[in-house]
Amino acid sequence: MKRLICVLFVLALAGTASAQEWHIETVDSDGIVGYYTSLALDSSNRPHISYYDYTNDDLKYARWDGDEWNIETVDSESWVGEYTSLALDSYNYPHISYYDYTNDDLKYARWDGDEWNIETVDSESWVGEYTSLALDSYNYPHISYYDDTNDALKYARWDGADWQIETVDSTGRGHISIALDSNDHPHISYFAYDVNYKLKYARWDGDEWLIKTVDDVGEDDLAGYNSLALDSQNHPHISYYDTTNGYLKYVWRIPPWHIETVEGYSGLFNSLALDSDNRPHIAYYCVLTGLKYAHRDTSWQIETVDSEGYAGEYASIDLDTLGNPHIAYRADGGHLGYAWYGDDSTVEGAELCAEVRDEGVLLGWTITGDTPAGLRVLRSVGEGEPVAIHDNPLPGTATHYLDRKDKGFQPLAAGMEYRYWLEVVEEDGTVNRFGPVEATWPGPDTDRLTLYAPYPCPATDQVTLSYCLPENTIKVELSLYDLSGRLVASSVNVPTTPGRHEVVYDTSDLPPGVYIASLTTDTGALTRRLVITR
Repeated sequence: MKRLICVLFVLALAGTASAQEWHIETVDSDGIVGYYTSLALDSSNRPHISYYDYTNDDLKYARWDGDEWNIETVDSESWVGEYTSLALDSYNYPHISYYDYTNDDLKYARWDGDEWNIETVDSESWVGEYTSLALDSYNYPHISYYDDTNDALKYARWDGADWQIETVDSTGRGHISIALDSNDHPHISYFAYDVNYKLKYARWDGDEWLIKTVDDVGEDDLAGYNSLALDSQNHPHISYYDTTNGYLKYVWRIPPWHIETVEGYSGLFNSLALDSDNRPHIAYYCVLTGLKYAHRDTSWQIETVDSEGYAGEYASIDLDTLGNPHIAYRADGGHLGYAWYGDDSTVEGAELCAEVRDEGVLLGWTITGDTPAGLRVLRSVGEGEPVAIHDNPLPGTATHYLDRKDKGFQPLAAGMEYRYWLEVVEEDGTVNRFGPVEATWPGPDTDRLTLYAPYPCPATDQVTLSYCLPENTIKVELSLYDLSGRLVASSVNVPTTPGRHEVVYDTSDLPPGVYIASLTTDTGALTRRLVITR
């Protein structure tokens, strides 16, 4: 019994440079194109950027495919593309909200895997500036934006059939930032005006909008530059510009509200992201020095990233899976710039495979780049913490390791889903981790209803679902669902006799993303998670 599951992992993004430093490149230099940038990293840490082409008045989109930048025009109707906001769905497909200056409308574009789908969300006169977009767990868009006609903060969401639009605050105006919590409820930071401009925060609690004034920020609409992120407890964190003092400020609520100054004479075009420890990272523009980056550990650490010309306007930040910052911004000359920080290691990538055998799980790998100093194989049960499964490091020349079913580190349990990683140790001590790849050691037939982990996972063109029946069963149905609950594949004529059985599905026509495999019988039902990639 052998089953082979392989996944390719790429470490380096682009270019060649020394480890642990900023890497800066020009993405698009075809005219003045680096306005209103919005950046998101996909599940492979590859950047996707939406931005405004000032020269041609178009909405543009750039993505890194692992070898080069792919750039295209999304919407070329006259004067479209200002105030872009980009988010990626579970398939890594881009969704963009933006302003149509010609018609004074809020517009929305999404890539469905074949083409761009573009629609007008709100066409009331003078709506759609300062858009901010987030996607919920069903990949449905939620957009906050400014209604210039009524000087109001508005909010639109797609419910699966129609756009639902409402006014959140009739005093809201200017720059806006939205985030969704773990319940898919929207939180919005923005500024409003009565006597002075104020930083405000609104959240939907499931019944109504709750609105708070966070800080008085001055008499100038530049106070509106702000960026919102929610931590793992759904607490808000906001970076913003205080025009009264010319400060970049940061506020968070855990509760109550805590406000601090990050740096003086800085803070325009700020963008905030939180790492896995809920620590803030901010990219922003300083008129004196250019693009800057600040992150807080025990104190704020601040550095200049790009000081050429007017580099740093329209900064947008995201963090990769290692917590390293990536920033899109308007570079010198009005070009689209991109900066990222991290290791450009001598090991460029690894292909990691898990082969299920009767005696256990055989891990094999191929490393591209230089030979490392040593290797470690790690294993976790499901989504648990990975732990090394051998005491001493393997030599850098090693190509495989057998995780035996009954020896060594915690013997394998039948039907349990395991995840494996490969840690590569460089000559200078740098450690890079590749993975995970998933495998389930079936073991002997069980005396209970069992649905084994799909293999391979991630899958590409086909996937095998294995299950075990403890007794004769009247009805057995195997099905695949997407995350919205839509049935995408089903098989009802499958074996119903006791023992272990397998069914192979053709997944070549399914979009990349996360799916749910379901086993339903007259005695019970089980589910498993499946990832499809291309």
